[in-house]
Amino acid sequence: MASQIRCATRRLLQAAAVAIALLGLGGGPVWAEYKLQAGDSLELVVAGVAELRQRSTIGLDGDVSFPLVGQLPAGGLTLAELRTKLLKDLSSKVFQQRTADGREVAHVILPEEIGLSVVEYRGVYLTGDVARPGEQPYKPGLSIRQAVAVAGGYDIARFRMNNPVLESADLRAEYESLWTDFSREQAHLWRLKTELGQDAGANPATLKLPIPPELQARFISTEADHMKIRRSELEKERAHLEEAIRTTSVQLGVLSEKRKKDEEGNAADTADFERVREMSQRGMASNTRISESRRAALMSSTQLLQTIVEISNIERQKHDYGMQLERLENQRRVEVLREYQDTNVKVAQLTARIRSVGEKLLYSSTLQSQLISGNTGKPEFVIYRSGSPAAVHATEDAEILPGDTVAITLHAGAYSGALATSN
Repeated sequence: MASQIRCATRRLLQAAAVAIALLGLGGGPVWAEYKLQAGDSLELVVAGVAELRQRSTIGLDGDVSFPLVGQLPAGGLTLAELRTKLLKDLSSKVFQQRTADGREVAHVILPEEIGLSVVEYRGVYLTGDVARPGEQPYKPGLSIRQAVAVAGGYDIARFRMNNPVLESADLRAEYESLWTDFSREQAHLWRLKTELGQDAGANPATLKLPIPPELQARFISTEADHMKIRRSELEKERAHLEEAIRTTSVQLGVLSEKRKKDEEGNAADTADFERVREMSQRGMASNTRISESRRAALMSSTQLLQTIVEISNIERQKHDYGMQLERLENQRRVEVLREYQDTNVKVAQLTARIRSVGEKLLYSSTLQSQLISGNTGKPEFVIYRSGSPAAVHATEDAEILPGDTVAITLHAGAYSGALATSN
């Protein structure tokens, strides 16, 4: 029996090693009907106006504050409902944007330029038989199993008595949590490679990782959505700058025609002044006539100078827009490269930890095998959800929402068989 268990465990580790060898690539979007509550953090983005990018946290009163619109009620609304309200209040507002040379340019905010997303959710709370009960940060798709793993696994000290079976449970929870993190980072890596235009290799969905396929698919879906949003924002910024360049080109064309007319008018007025001045020297023109001629020449000269200055300002503005457009792609690529480097480091760290935990599992005993197979019983989970009239009994794979409290109870009977066998 012990030999069979060792063989089964060895096969498990070999499968894990194969999955690790597939390293190289990387959840569904948060449910549309999720109701925002106090503690959720939102981010507002307006394409082309970096000054209006802001993160705000919903306060205890359920309100959230954004530039140009002030306080908005957000508690109890879905993200889509809040976005609709924000578009109504923020669209068509004029923002005075300061350019690099200190001038102010009026920017009318259009609905399609406005983006709103949830960047951080309220935490979840674990209570009962876990190693570190309390609040945990929430990530979309978080299951009870993963939350327990982050909380250090089950805490059954009153039944432990240095039993290797219980140590195996912690190892198994850590092992599954590491593979979950690994899958998420692979999806992340796949998205970054795609954004950089590199060969992303196989889609992470084809990797045979020891995690539920639906969870892996959720990670990939989230990264694909993230990539679409980033591309959309980049295209909006590019389109905004290109439109600004086209507008300044049209203005320059109009001013160029105006300059020609101003030059012709100034030349005519100057020639008339010279003619009148010569006539005055011969006594053929009055002082009033020469004064009028001088005034006309001065006015046309001033008008020509103003047109030249205006042309210079528009040309400088067009040049600034061109420089921004040129830097846009380079800045985005630098950001993605930095993120790509950090993700590679995380993948390497996770690989080392998975191998370490896998080697520990190799030495599991008969009792460890019983716990992994579930023969010794399962803990009880009860979810308490804000706004829900009753508690919900759940399984380890149940998905939890921001603000949930999960009560975890381990019963002595669930482990009595294993303890009796080990003694």
